[in-house]
Amino acid sequence: MQFKDIIGQSDLKKSLVETVKNGRISHAQLFLGKGVNGKFALAVAYAQYINCPDRTETDSCGVCLSCKKYNAMSHPDLFFSFPVNKSSKGGGDSDAKSREGGVNRSTSSKDLISTMFYKDWLSYLNSTHYYPELQSWYKKINIENKQGIINVEEARRIVRDVSFKPVEAPYKILIIWQPEKMNMSSANVLLKFFEEPPAHTIIIMVADEKDQLLKTIQSRFQIIPVPKIDDFELYAYLKTKYSNFPENQVKNAVALSDGDLQRAEHILGDGEQMKEHFMLFQSWMRMCYKKGSLEEIKTFVEKVSRIGRENQKHFLNYSLRLIRQSLLINYGHPSLNKLTHYESEWLTKFSPFIHINNGIQLTEKFEQAIFEVGRNASASVLFMKLSLDLSVLLKIPQ
Repeated sequence: MQFKDIIGQSDLKKSLVETVKNGRISHAQLFLGKGVNGKFALAVAYAQYINCPDRTETDSCGVCLSCKKYNAMSHPDLFFSFPVNKSSKGGGDSDAKSREGGVNRSTSSKDLISTMFYKDWLSYLNSTHYYPELQSWYKKINIENKQGIINVEEARRIVRDVSFKPVEAPYKILIIWQPEKMNMSSANVLLKFFEEPPAHTIIIMVADEKDQLLKTIQSRFQIIPVPKIDDFELYAYLKTKYSNFPENQVKNAVALSDGDLQRAEHILGDGEQMKEHFMLFQSWMRMCYKKGSLEEIKTFVEKVSRIGRENQKHFLNYSLRLIRQSLLINYGHPSLNKLTHYESEWLTKFSPFIHINNGIQLTEKFEQAIFEVGRNASASVLFMKLSLDLSVLLKIPQ
């Protein structure tokens, strides 16, 4: 992965290059940003640039032995860690053996480490062009209704594998994707390692939610904010990749994506998940507003409790977006509205119920629910409480 392969982010690329030129590479960095915005690809390209012996003023050379091994994800001084869990089928989609064995039905969840899924991981990265997203990764390894974790055994594996001197490159580089999925035990194992890593070691964490990390971990890392993908850059990429799509359709996908590559590609695809979320949100709001709908709400809560935590987070984030768009319909300029035709048609009728007297409270309720889902709160309790809160807030007069 080279910087030239990453969509946009030109200012950040220049900044990362400068840290290498000036010899000011922090040993612990947190690439932080919402959604699929290229932060993981940037981390890999940055690692490749650091260890490239023939790097240019702007990028790694792409042809030296180090770059070739990076491109094949086989460099002995490059390490990954990422959330995993055990599926009902006993492992990833291929149940494959990897550098450290494999996963089978007898492997306990607490003994799983990410290298057991390495073949699936490489296949997944190639299929997404190094723009990973949590739910599609869970689908790859058949744990869609489970929460992936970075457990204490994985933490010990990290300390063990990265404790030796670099084999070939100037630096060993560890990239931890979705460190929010570390549990308390694994985080505590890694605290000392993060503060004082072995010599010639660089740790890069790639995260969506800083607040899901322990404060003691946050304090040990230099935070590198990664912004959403610029609309112009995203449009140029999608127009090339989807050259057979009408121009207005591509522009609409960019406008609705909020700088998230995967969301834009979902919109250009069948957009089925978005439609499902919309229909679920629509029925939820109706039953929360309607009197005497407690049994319907109970049925809704039972349904949404079964879809898995990452799907619940996706749905809550989608719902929060529609709440905010409702406020924009009421108080913002029409150019700020980023809605599909079916969302726009329904929100025109629904938006009067979201106003200055309840908008802030509704936003806070959804934000808190998203946070609590990430902290493994009981889904049934969370969605029932949120539904009851909505039943009150939606009835507040404008």
